[in-house]
Amino acid sequence: MIFCSQRGILLDKTLMEFLSTLENQAIAKTFIETIQFKYNQKIINRAFFINNPNKSMEIILNYNDSLQLVFYSFFKNLGLNLNLPNLKEESKDLNAHRMLEMGKEARGLDRKEENSRGKEIFPENKATILKIFENPPKKIEVGDFVKNFRNRYNFLKGLLQQRPELENLTSIFRIEEKKQCSIIGMVYDKKVTKNENVILEVEDLTGKISVLVTKNKAEVYEKSKEVILDEVIGLKCSGSSEILFANDIIFPDCRIFDKKRAKKEEIAAFISDTHIGSNKFLENNFMKFVNWLNGEVGNEKQRQEALKVKYLFITGDTIDGVGVYPSQEKELLIKDVNEQYKKLAEFLVKIRNDIKIVICAGQHDAVRVAEPQPIIGEFYGTILRLLNNVTLVTNPALVEIGSGLESSDKFKVLMYHGASMHGIINSIDVLRQTRAQDRPTEVVKYMLKKRHIAPSHSLTTYTPYDEDALLIKDVPDIFATGDLHRPEVSEYNGVLLIASSCWQSITPFEEKVGNNPDPCKVPIFNLKTREVKILDFSDAESRSGDAKENINGGENELGNR
Repeated sequence: MIFCSQRGILLDKTLMEFLSTLENQAIAKTFIETIQFKYNQKIINRAFFINNPNKSMEIILNYNDSLQLVFYSFFKNLGLNLNLPNLKEESKDLNAHRMLEMGKEARGLDRKEENSRGKEIFPENKATILKIFENPPKKIEVGDFVKNFRNRYNFLKGLLQQRPELENLTSIFRIEEKKQCSIIGMVYDKKVTKNENVILEVEDLTGKISVLVTKNKAEVYEKSKEVILDEVIGLKCSGSSEILFANDIIFPDCRIFDKKRAKKEEIAAFISDTHIGSNKFLENNFMKFVNWLNGEVGNEKQRQEALKVKYLFITGDTIDGVGVYPSQEKELLIKDVNEQYKKLAEFLVKIRNDIKIVICAGQHDAVRVAEPQPIIGEFYGTILRLLNNVTLVTNPALVEIGSGLESSDKFKVLMYHGASMHGIINSIDVLRQTRAQDRPTEVVKYMLKKRHIAPSHSLTTYTPYDEDALLIKDVPDIFATGDLHRPEVSEYNGVLLIASSCWQSITPFEEKVGNNPDPCKVPIFNLKTREVKILDFSDAESRSGDAKENINGGENELGNR
């Protein structure tokens, strides 16, 4: 099996033949992954099951009645006699397949009906993955970082070369004496002199030079305050090969001139930071949101609106995780990562099947923290792979949505959880001084201006990729983020910016650092009318009083975008 060879697993012939007979190969893959990651087993053969009868029984109990009998018969043929308990006594322990069966029963479907009616269940509202970043396992060397930075520089240089403001463009090596020129460079260093002027040390592939930004050029000076290390900028200058004087600073930036509209009325909803497993998780409020999606909560208008939701984006921190920070176990209701994902799956399976759910990871999810973060479910959370309307993507990822549209007219959604946002706030004075933690889309505007999710090397832990995975190469129609636990919707040069709320009440850590979460708010966007709202699923006593629509009434709409 290719699946096994990619993961370095040796599977004996008998077991391979048995798994090949299973109608649903997702079950076979989950079976193999469970043994590999739960029991750290790379060689899966008859001896493993014979020598570990308790583990074999534990594996069987992961499945529902019919599959239990299938695996029980297989183990019996191997010569392993297990005492199979009555399923009814174990019914409270919902496993992945039982949850899927429950979801089908609720919709009146069996497996055959679901397969034959696939086009009816998902008529058009597909979420097409345009770009994800899955790093192949390899030893990382210095050359990988060099290649990554060169890739970034060359792409952004290509964008800046098209800017008409950069006249007499030249490389640093070819700068002539006392002549007006423009250069494109990566910021190597930034200093403030005793006279409060700014010196930028920039480099390109040919050399390095210092550029002085003086206070008497107020507009350029203000731009220099936004410059951070390792970003690529254009500079209009005068001077010599010894030092240049900046007359203007040009950022790569981006703009959408024609805002898209879908032909069919569909709504995309955006949530993040559910933190399932935490003792601060607001389960009742989240369940109210799930019920609203199913058209069971709210006034008549809100119920009808809910049924137009065809896409649900979950931008990271789906679970609270385990061992993410010191003494976290004191704040956990569920202290097992797989059980946290299992609880998440219990909620997601209750959402009507015609909603396409797209999920990326965050720092609390059970994947590596280094970005680009891989898809959830390779090591933990495999249960999510069994939900037929869930698409798992990397963090970041670019996804395309919109029914009945040509590819060029579909909406591009850039998903990014937001680990770099804290570092960007601390690096740019205006963000830090105006408490941008409470205004997350203000941070995203700088990402778009710089065309990079984490311009400075130290803003986030990342793994070098063949290309710079954090570059914003394609201008998105929608940029969706989370992490700061504050809902906000705004716009930058035609790009719709959506910051998602959280589903966790304030934690001791957030109180300590002065964070101000605003939980249980859901931004929604109508792809046809471009109307944007933030729906409020919080309890009455915890509402902030901002312009949001209470799901039980009220009409505080945010207008069209």
